[in-house]
Amino acid sequence: MPSNLSFREQRAFEAFARDLVRLPGPGEGPLDYLLPEARWRELTRGVPDEAVWLMALSRATGVYFFPSREFVQVLMRYLKLLRVTRFLEAGAGRGYLTAALAPLSAAAGIRFRAVDRGEGEFVSGEPVYPGVEPGGALAALTRFRPEVVLYAWPPPGQSVAPLCQMPFLRYLIVIGEAGGGATGAREDWLTLPHRESPALSRYGRGRTGSRPHRVTIFYGAGQSFSGRHRPPPLARPDGKG
Repeated sequence: MPSNLSFREQRAFEAFARDLVRLPGPGEGPLDYLLPEARWRELTRGVPDEAVWLMALSRATGVYFFPSREFVQVLMRYLKLLRVTRFLEAGAGRGYLTAALAPLSAAAGIRFRAVDRGEGEFVSGEPVYPGVEPGGALAALTRFRPEVVLYAWPPPGQSVAPLCQMPFLRYLIVIGEAGGGATGAREDWLTLPHRESPALSRYGRGRTGSRPHRVTIFYGAGQSFSGRHRPPPLARPDGKG
C-alpha cells in the first residue's frame, strides 16, 4: 500500500482487501469464494505497481499466495491423475487455500490434512479456517505419511530436503519464487531433483508479484523415476494445456 495514503484511505484499502481475500461464507461452494484468474488479472492491470499492491494485500490479509479458482481445479486434476490417496498442505496459514482443498479432496476420496505453526504475519486476528491444525511440516509428514505435499511460501532459507527424503513422499509442490531464496533455500534448486510447473504457475501470484512467482515440483524419495511415474503434463481448465 503506498505510504502516501491518508488514514481513511488505508482503512478503506484494508476493508477492500479483507473482502476480496476471505474465507468462504455459509452456503458457498468450495470454489465460490476464490476469484477467477481473469478477475485477478483485471485487478492487477489496474494498479500502478503490481508487486506493491500485492504486498499491501498480503499485509492486510495475512495471505502470502493468492490462488485463482483455476489453480485449485488444475491441482485437483493433477492429484487425481496421480491417484493420490494422502495429501498434506504445509504452512497453510489462515487456510485460504485449505478451505477449497479440504472439501474437494474429501469429494475425490483423498485423505487431506493442513498444518501451520501459527507464526508469521498471518497472526493478525483474522479468522482461520477450522481445518488448519497446529504443527510443523516435518512432524505432520512423519505422522500422516502423505504421497504429495503442497507448501506455499516456506520460510526464507529453510531447506525442503528433509521433507523430500521421506520414503513415502512422491512429490513436494513448492509455491514461491523461482530459484528459492525468498521462499525456501536456494541450494535446494541447485541440488534437489525438480521441475517447474507452468500449468500451476499460470494460475496464481505471490505477495511479491507475478513475475518472480513459480510453482516447483520436487521429487520425493518415494518417487520412481521411470517414465510412467513422472508427473503427467497438465492442461488448463479449458483443456488447452
